[in-house]
Amino acid sequence: MESPFQAHLNTNYSPSDTEKFQITHYVNGLQAELKVLDTELEELRSRSVAADDQLNPADVGLTEVEQQMAALSNKRIQKIRSIEQHTALLNPIHSIPIDILQSIFERCVNDPAPFASTQLDTDLMSPCSCPMLLTFVCSSWRRVALSCPRLWGKPYIFIPAQTGGISHVRWIEILKNRAQLIHLWLSRAGTRPLTIAVSSPPGLENNDGFHAIGEAIIAFSSQWERLRVQGSNSILQSLLAVPKRLVPSLKSVDLTYGTFPGAIETDIAIGKPDCLISTPSLRCIRLAGTSLRTFQSIPLPWSQLRDIRFGRLTESQGNSFNDREALELLEQCPLLQRCELYVPEGWVLQEPRSASPVILPHLTHLDFTHSQNAVGLFLSLELPALMTLIYSTLDGAESLGILLKRCAGTLRRLVVDAHRISAEDLLPMLSQTVHLESLGLAYRACERSTLHLMTDKLLEGLTPSISEENTSPATGFYCPNLQKIGFHVSSEPEAPRISDKAIFDFIRGRRALERPTLRYVSIFQLAHHKQEDVVAMLREHGVDVGDLTITLQYRDTSQYGEGFYF
Repeated sequence: MESPFQAHLNTNYSPSDTEKFQITHYVNGLQAELKVLDTELEELRSRSVAADDQLNPADVGLTEVEQQMAALSNKRIQKIRSIEQHTALLNPIHSIPIDILQSIFERCVNDPAPFASTQLDTDLMSPCSCPMLLTFVCSSWRRVALSCPRLWGKPYIFIPAQTGGISHVRWIEILKNRAQLIHLWLSRAGTRPLTIAVSSPPGLENNDGFHAIGEAIIAFSSQWERLRVQGSNSILQSLLAVPKRLVPSLKSVDLTYGTFPGAIETDIAIGKPDCLISTPSLRCIRLAGTSLRTFQSIPLPWSQLRDIRFGRLTESQGNSFNDREALELLEQCPLLQRCELYVPEGWVLQEPRSASPVILPHLTHLDFTHSQNAVGLFLSLELPALMTLIYSTLDGAESLGILLKRCAGTLRRLVVDAHRISAEDLLPMLSQTVHLESLGLAYRACERSTLHLMTDKLLEGLTPSISEENTSPATGFYCPNLQKIGFHVSSEPEAPRISDKAIFDFIRGRRALERPTLRYVSIFQLAHHKQEDVVAMLREHGVDVGDLTITLQYRDTSQYGEGFYF
């Protein structure tokens, strides 16, 4: 008897409650029939075994038994398959409401790389990735996916380079087909805000294919909310040419380009008064690859910006961005919350504006890199809300000391990358940062120096003292609220190392506090002659390290890297 649900088998059909009852009843009948088949098969097997010793293999009776067993086995397989097909219709996934299914689909689509991140987007506009992959499961899933605009509002658009096996004409055709896909994809987002990431190999020529891709993206400019472009100057220039009136919702722009062909034209496009980054809606801007002098003439809505990242710019020879210009830039951004700046030239600001400083009441995160003295700049700033300071310098300790005085009372996280600052310089500065929770220090060996930052002396200044008679730690140590600490020690063979004993004493003293705060310790340094198992030593002395992450890496010079991330 043919199933009444034959037409719905192997589909995502969602049965009604009445149909579910009928399917369950039908499956029960199939299972009963399966039991009968199993009983008959067992009887035939018994007969076959009993007759095996009495009948010749060529005997007709034995052949009939085998044929009956084969026929019943085929019927059994068909019954099992039918049970599985009907049971699949009862799967809860078929009864999930559309809005919940859409929510599940949304979680299948990865978010694009965060603004100003060095991460790369990975989900291409491909049938092998969501959301397009969801449209190939079945017709009902396809309808749900296509009716969910949120799935299509964050595309990663990758523009391929011409490979050796593809003719120029064919490559242009591929680009035009990609443009059609982009337009179709973005149209599925409806009227929702768009987050668009565009990436292409550098130096690609300008052609009809690029024009088609640019037009497909620009057609939806009124919905742009976040825009990230990396690579080819030709596609970047076409997007920059969009007038600000056509991007009323644009909030963040992240542009990365280099000195390959077209960079000068891109600099010019960025400086035009009506280009898209002059829109009043803009709140976040990141430029990487352009010259240090260019961005000062960019018609940005400075007074509205919350986040500026100019820390990965190219230094133009003989015309470097200086501390006075940096102060003027910051003065234009009273609402700034996060800032990344590279200021290679100092000493230009001769008279600090101590009487009328630039106040940045909302700035909580500052990533600052400078090559020369910046005392005048820091004396001219007030940073009453700063919580995170990432500081890299080729200069000495004076500038950092001034800066920390401006924010010591609020600072929670400090990362210092330097090679002309010693432990004796830094410890008095840390005495002011009573609320500091995270400390990261790196030594960048640009030249040989007699000043050493990461030494036992530095760690001792952060270590509560414990006497043999009284195991309670003494007060008066620096950074009492420290939770996380990371050191990247000098790679120079003759530079001092942080001893295992100093590490042991530091962790032991911190964990002996009445309310221990330390949760993470990471030290990266060259291998020395005798290395102790610090964790084992701590356990032997009864130190609780259960919720503490300890990473101690000892490398030789061939394995040593200068990168530091904390």
